[in-house]
Amino acid sequence: VLVGPIHDDVGWGTTMLGIAYGAGFVINGAASVVGGRLLDRHGCRGPFLLQAVVGGGCLLAATWATDQVVFGALYALGGGIVGATGFYHVTTAAVARLRPDRPDQAIARLTMVGALCSVIYLPMTAWLVEAWGWRATGRLLALTAIAGALLATLLGRAGRGEEAASESPWRAMRGALGRPAIQRMLVVFFLVWLAYTTILGYQVPILTGAGLGLGAAGVIGGLRGFGQLFGRIGLTGVVERFGADRVLRLAYAVSAVGIAFLLVGTVPAGIAYAVVAGASLGATSPLQAMYARTRFDARDLGLLMGLQGVAVGAAGGLGPILGGLTHDLTGSWTPTILLAVAALASSTLLLGNGSKPR
Repeated sequence: VLVGPIHDDVGWGTTMLGIAYGAGFVINGAASVVGGRLLDRHGCRGPFLLQAVVGGGCLLAATWATDQVVFGALYALGGGIVGATGFYHVTTAAVARLRPDRPDQAIARLTMVGALCSVIYLPMTAWLVEAWGWRATGRLLALTAIAGALLATLLGRAGRGEEAASESPWRAMRGALGRPAIQRMLVVFFLVWLAYTTILGYQVPILTGAGLGLGAAGVIGGLRGFGQLFGRIGLTGVVERFGADRVLRLAYAVSAVGIAFLLVGTVPAGIAYAVVAGASLGATSPLQAMYARTRFDARDLGLLMGLQGVAVGAAGGLGPILGGLTHDLTGSWTPTILLAVAALASSTLLLGNGSKPR
């Protein structure tokens, strides 16, 4: 939502903004294992305190930047740390430990709450940008991130595993990465989030580029977030019956179809994108957590779930850059959309039947 208004206000290029957005994902990925390790060793207080002070602080400072390099550095660092310490690789591990009797149900409920963020924040951000401008809007968003992280620190040391974390995080990661099933899983997660981060980062410019107004595009983006809720309703029961790997492959395939609706460039097609891609994307986040959780050692779950963050961060760093650069070179969003569809289709085939849980 902010890319277009920032470009129009200060003239910073789409590619530069894409690089800043992508760099945030790179930092997110590189530091994801740190966020997970902090959870394993210190409970919720560890990662969320870092998120509030450093991550939220940098995002807040970025809203006063007048130089594009300064803005990009602060935005990337702040966004990267917020993601590394507060995204699903940390929060799903935490809630699974808080509810060891029903970990998958806890993950599903957590991601139901997460799905509400897009429903609320995308249309709200679009409205606030038009009313207040992007700088004031960015400050409000940064302050809400800080407040949420500080609230999570009240859980203290809750969220640690029943067993003490491994003394050597490097040995734990080497052991996991030495398994072919884990290697393939991470490649698939990389491709999937290459598609998702590209489309989610540019969905509003894609829609406005097709002729829709900013308000309408923001509403469709919010509807896409609302669609995520439907992808998570009853998910635990479906997984118990069919298995996370089968349902996850289906979610990838449906996502490819949903994103392809953006090629049409009309309001009805945008709504179809929001519903179909939204529901399948909504299912993907908890499904990947459920799928990965059973393949990692419990005592190092936060650290090893952080490996997902590394894959997501690498994809998020590359995807927006490729998407923005492709648009700037061709003057069209079509190649960006096709890139995302191809990545999801490939992931559907590569995941295969999965591996047996540990």
